[in-house]
This record gives sequence, C-alpha cells and structure tokens, in this order.
Amino acid sequence: MSRFERRETPPQFEDYRQYRPFLRRDFSYRCAYCERAEAILGGDESFEIDHHRPAAKFPEFVGHYPNLYYSCGRCNRHKSNTWPSGGLIAVGFRFADPCQEDMYSEHLQEMPDGQVRPLTNCGSYSCEHIRLNRPALLRWRQEKRRMAEQLRALDHILAAAERDPGARDLVAAIKSLIAQERERLSL
Repeated sequence: MSRFERRETPPQFEDYRQYRPFLRRDFSYRCAYCERAEAILGGDESFEIDHHRPAAKFPEFVGHYPNLYYSCGRCNRHKSNTWPSGGLIAVGFRFADPCQEDMYSEHLQEMPDGQVRPLTNCGSYSCEHIRLNRPALLRWRQEKRRMAEQLRALDHILAAAERDPGARDLVAAIKSLIAQERERLSL
C-alpha cells in the first residue's frame, strides 16, 4: 500500500478547512486510513479533514497542517475523537500514522478474503477503532485484488501487442485503460 508524503507547503490559515485542496494532493486524493480513492467513493464530497490527534483532546493542533489528514467520511467518523491513553501508547496501542509509516505493510496484513489481520498492537488498535474490516472495505479489497490480476493479464497482452507495429492504437488504448484502473484502485 503506501505511506503518504507531505509535499505541499501551504500558507498558514486561520480555518483548518482551507487546507483541504493541499490535503487532497498530499494524500493523492485517497483516504489516509482505508486508502480508497475519491473516484471509488463518488468524489471529494465523500471526504473530510481528520485531525489525527483529535481536536477535542488536542485543541493546540486544530489548525496545525501536519495533524490534518484527508479521510473518507466513514473512517473519520469511526476514528472520531478516539485517542489511546498514555498507558496504551506505552505498550504500542495507538493509531498508525500514515504519514510516518505504511500501516498496511508494517502493522496489518491483507488476507486473500480481503480482511486485514493486525501484526502489531498499533495495527490492532487502528483496525479496531477505524473498523478496517467493515464489509464495504472487504468488498473493495476483493475487487482490488481481482482487478490487479486482470491488469497483470492486460500487461501480458500489451507486451505481445507492442511487438506488432500495426497495433499502435490498441497498445495506446490498453496503456490508457491500465493507467486509469491503477489510479482508480490505488494500485
């Protein structure tokens, strides 16, 4: 999956909502937690700004850009104002920080059925509180896995078609389709 990199350097805003266009780009138009793209969820209206450290518990970070994450509405609502106690943090129960680590390779393992299995206490806490095994995410991961297999098959067809000089238009169409689907499914 991925670790998100902050490339934007927005100006300082009074209202954290003004950071939205910067966050969209920094998070590649995907949810920081479930990694579904805007295209999968029907556009940017399905997304919100999450305060990684909840505003209710950390008011000093309300407008602090590094604390703001682009999140689908579902993940944001499940995470809500939840934050682990100091004791839980001390033994590794915390939210994974998708700007500091790749949650899906360091803390979670995706199973063939689409479920994610926690590998660490951090993965367990993140999975439980954000509900990363909810039915919609299982269906999405299963579809993503099927599409990845189909795209690999298209890659083989493309390799054969590229050897045929008369198939230039077909090659261009296949390349375009592959690129669109990889972007849409965050592959």
